[in-house]
Amino acid sequence: MLEFEVSSTEVTDGSWYMRNRQSFENEDLDMLHDVEVLGRSLVEALEPKLKQSGLGWKNVILCGFGKGAGVALYAALMKLIPQPVSAMIFFSPVVAFPGYLAERLGSMARDPKPVKTFIVWGGRNKSTPGSYRQLLAQALRKAPEVHLTPDTLPEGDHTFDVKSFGVLSSLLPLCLPR
Repeated sequence: MLEFEVSSTEVTDGSWYMRNRQSFENEDLDMLHDVEVLGRSLVEALEPKLKQSGLGWKNVILCGFGKGAGVALYAALMKLIPQPVSAMIFFSPVVAFPGYLAERLGSMARDPKPVKTFIVWGGRNKSTPGSYRQLLAQALRKAPEVHLTPDTLPEGDHTFDVKSFGVLSSLLPLCLPR
């Protein structure tokens, strides 16, 4: 994932996100494999900490930005995380090949309980063009357990800054158990 450049032309024009399974090259398959390995690594790293604290996945609010947010979202949707999390808050998530994700989501058994999911986009973020955002929203509609609330920071670009932190601070209370 480090080698993947979010400011490359094929990302900013949206063509990278639009690739479908039939046109995947070895590099694309390697990236999907890397995303899955990173998702599983996330689970392996957190599970001992959760057990040590006497908590479960239902106590977790996944938060992330950019590629890390994309990995966390993929891990949650593909059931790499063993149980549903409490909520998800992502800023400009970069999800590899949302069309492929939609295919996979369409064939999976889904959880009935909705998970609050907030996705905040930067209005000036060239790394997540509108066509990609629409494709990801369509993919997320295939997961009925995702209760999606999208938002946009009009001045936001591809950085997690003070304004992003302010939005995160305002969203966290909406995600905490009552």
